[in-house]
Amino acid sequence: MSYAPADLASRTFPRPNSMRAGCTSSFIGTGRAPFGERWYVVHTHPHCETRVIGELERQDYTAFCPCTLKTVRHARRSATKLAPVFPNYVFVRFNVDEQPWRCINGTRGAVRLITNRETPAPVPFGVVERLQSMVGETGAMNWVPKLKPGDQVRIEDGPFAALIGTLERLDPSGRVRVLLDLLGREVSVTLSGEAISPVA
Repeated sequence: MSYAPADLASRTFPRPNSMRAGCTSSFIGTGRAPFGERWYVVHTHPHCETRVIGELERQDYTAFCPCTLKTVRHARRSATKLAPVFPNYVFVRFNVDEQPWRCINGTRGAVRLITNRETPAPVPFGVVERLQSMVGETGAMNWVPKLKPGDQVRIEDGPFAALIGTLERLDPSGRVRVLLDLLGREVSVTLSGEAISPVA
């Protein structure tokens, strides 16, 4: 992504015909936004995105945190987990004229709502919906729809995690082939579309 959540209010996007939205404490979900509701951004304390999602749901808000697959290595072991695309930020949906949004600032794990002076700054129409439409079966973002052969990508999961390569081919099944430079040799690897992300 070439933008951060706190900067989304300064960008313009076309308004979609339908407003898809939602989330669960595992970061994803679907639903239709009631009339008058908009998406906003909550700044969270480090590693508190899941807690904030749960706390917002208990307050009857709908929230969303786009995630990507990350391989974490510790000693000789490695594990794959979901990690936020925008660390320390989550999206929350509400009607600023009808819901008591100021209580969000007191949510456990939250720092504050991103505001424009004293009013919450809405995310431009279509941004969050576009992110939600790219969530794959594992709950991670699948960037394949916005990529094309020749793009630089970062591998996020598996033995090649953190390496940057060139996207060679997109498979209709959702798998991709990436060209890597390993020890001076070009090697092609086939991966799930959810295992890569675009290089900004």
